Amino acid sequence: MLFGALCLVPFATDARADGPPFDLPVDCPYGQCDVVHYVDHDPGPEIRDFACGTTTYEGHRGTDFSIPDEAAMIGGVAVNAVAAGTVIATRDGVEDIDAGRLLGDSLKGIECGNGILINHDDGWQSQYCHLRRGSLTVKKGDRVERGQSIGLIGMSGQATFPHLHFNLRKDNQLVDPFSGTMMGASTPQDCNADNAVLWSKSAQDQMAYRAITLYAFGFSPAKPNATDIKRGYGKSSELPATSPGLFFWAYLIGANNGDVIRLRLDGPKGVGGHKDFTINVDDDNGPRAKWFYVNVNRPGDRWPAGAYRGEVTFTRPGQPPKEIGITDLSIR
Repeated sequence: MLFGALCLVPFATDARADGPPFDLPVDCPYGQCDVVHYVDHDPGPEIRDFACGTTTYEGHRGTDFSIPDEAAMIGGVAVNAVAAGTVIATRDGVEDIDAGRLLGDSLKGIECGNGILINHDDGWQSQYCHLRRGSLTVKKGDRVERGQSIGLIGMSGQATFPHLHFNLRKDNQLVDPFSGTMMGASTPQDCNADNAVLWSKSAQDQMAYRAITLYAFGFSPAKPNATDIKRGYGKSSELPATSPGLFFWAYLIGANNGDVIRLRLDGPKGVGGHKDFTINVDDDNGPRAKWFYVNVNRPGDRWPAGAYRGEVTFTRPGQPPKEIGITDLSIR
């Protein structure tokens, strides 16, 4: 009965120092958070987030807040306590490294990486995972206040890009802060992309549900790879006319089978073109991070000087195309 009631109470108008509505667990860059994975509510092998979308993956138990790249991680993005409470456990010392580069079961038992667990009043508990090694500013037994910085976003543990994995529990049961229900308790009839029932009004103002996230995109003189992109390499705003190549690329999270991603590159004197990429991966219920690129051959020994533009368009079956990213490049 308690969790059913959570869906109906307007917490955002009844703030408490030690419980819901909760404040954001991160300092969101540019005042807007990129939530790339939500809690998976589908009880079977399929996936369903609180809005009946697929911005999640099979069995995902929390909310993932991403930052642009490893360069932003090194610069430092704060992780904050969502409410006042007492730290009951921490872990530090786990290396920040793309888990996809590790072999075997080297992360067994430390999947959360560097993390913090906080007890709040009335049976609430929050957990913060994948923090940057050496960034934790609290220890077991410390009392923390709402909004207090407790560490930095990192890429430790079972993480393939810099982000915070945030868990919320009530009486030891995992709760989705968007639906206000236990994991798996939200049905398709409950779906509402505007839900954010356990978040404060200021938190809600910095989050918007996205069916897909454009994690990174840009121009580079050579074909980048996924590791380069996650490290923040290959983003050029200006290139010389003698550049050996011209690539426009995009890295997206949350693409579904049937989605069409169009990359368009336009430049002076007819230089450019576009390419469509249709997602078609069987049994793709894992983290849906995919990257694409389009390139053109240099006409002669120099690129035409001037302004170049790259555009990313996303089309989901049955929905109109949506432009999700534009960036400019200057060639001199």
